Amino acid sequence: MREELDSFPVNTECPCSRISLSYGEFISLKSNLHQICKSDFVSDRWTKATYSDSNVTYLNLNDFRTFGSAQFQALAGFCNQSGSYLRQNIDLFKNDMFISQELLTKSRFQEEINSTVTQFQQTLPRAFTVQLELILHVITGNRLISGLQTNIIISSDHHPEVAPAEYIDRNKAFCDCVSDHQCISDAIFSDIFNASTRYDSGNETSLPGLKSGCLPVTSILASTLQCFYNQRCLNKLVSFFPTKENFSAMTINNASRFGPRATVKSIVDNLMVEDWLMNMSYEKYRDNCAPLSCTYPKEMSNTLMDVVVKLIGLLSGLISALRLMIPIIVRFIIKKINNVQSPPSTLTRK
Repeated sequence: MREELDSFPVNTECPCSRISLSYGEFISLKSNLHQICKSDFVSDRWTKATYSDSNVTYLNLNDFRTFGSAQFQALAGFCNQSGSYLRQNIDLFKNDMFISQELLTKSRFQEEINSTVTQFQQTLPRAFTVQLELILHVITGNRLISGLQTNIIISSDHHPEVAPAEYIDRNKAFCDCVSDHQCISDAIFSDIFNASTRYDSGNETSLPGLKSGCLPVTSILASTLQCFYNQRCLNKLVSFFPTKENFSAMTINNASRFGPRATVKSIVDNLMVEDWLMNMSYEKYRDNCAPLSCTYPKEMSNTLMDVVVKLIGLLSGLISALRLMIPIIVRFIIKKINNVQSPPSTLTRK
C-alpha cells in the first residue's frame, strides 16, 4: 500500500495496522537560538574580560563595571537553560503518540501535524517564563542581598549600616530597591568612585541599551543588545576594561524576529528561539501506519432486482398514461366508424 490515499476515491478507508505512532517516527524538530547564545558574549572569555579585579563597591552604583560581568553570566545562564529546556521538551514531544486509526490523506495529515507543532511551540515559552518568574519572586521575596551590593549597600565604616540602593527610573524619579526591586536605570561608565547609595552623576559615559538595577538578572532583562551589533560601540565598551582581548560585533539579520532594540526579556520570553526547523514525512507516516488493505464503495452493474423494479416503475407510468389515452382513442375510432357507416343524405326537388 505505497500509493497515496489522495489517489483513491473520496470515501476510501484504509485501517492502520498500527494505530499509535510516536511523532518522532515521522517528524524531525529542531530550534535555533538567538545568535547571542552562539557569540563570545556568553563565553568565559567575555566574562573574564569584563570582570573588574578591583573592589567594585568603590565604583559608582550605576557603573557597568560593577555588574556587567554578572549580567552576562546571567545571560549565558538563560541561553543554557533555554537550550536544555528545549532539548528535553522536544524529546518528550517526539515520544508522544499520534493516534490514527485510519490512514489520513496527505493534506489532512499535514494540517493536523502543523496544528499540533504550532501549539507545542506556543506552549513552551509560557511554561518557561512561569518558571523564571517564580525564581525571581523567590529571590526578591526573600530579600536576598546581591554580593555586588547593587540592591543593598553595606557601609564599611566603624559602625556598619545597611541602606537600600537607589536608582533613577525612566521617569527621572528616585526609586529604592526595598520599595521596588524592579528599579531600572541607564548604566554608565563613571570616573567617580564612591560608596554612595544613590546614583551620582558626574563625568560619565553611557552606552545605548545597557541598564543597571537592583539585581544583575533583572537589569540584564531590561537591557537591549544594540551596542553589541555596533563595532564602534562595542570597542568603546571594551576600552573601559583592562583587557587586550578583541571582540567582534554581531551581524544584524533583517530577517530575525528580534531587532537590535529588542529587550533581553522579550527574547527570553520566547525561549531565545530565533526560528524552528520542522520536517514531516508523510511517506514515513504511511509506512508506519502500514494499512493492509483499503475499501471503498464502487458503482456495480444493475442487478436483476434493480431491472425488475425499474421495469415495474416504467410500466406503472405507461399504464397511467394509457388510462388517460385509451378512452380518447376509443371515442375517436368509434366516431370514425360511425361516419363511414351512415348513408349519404339525398335532396329531392319538387
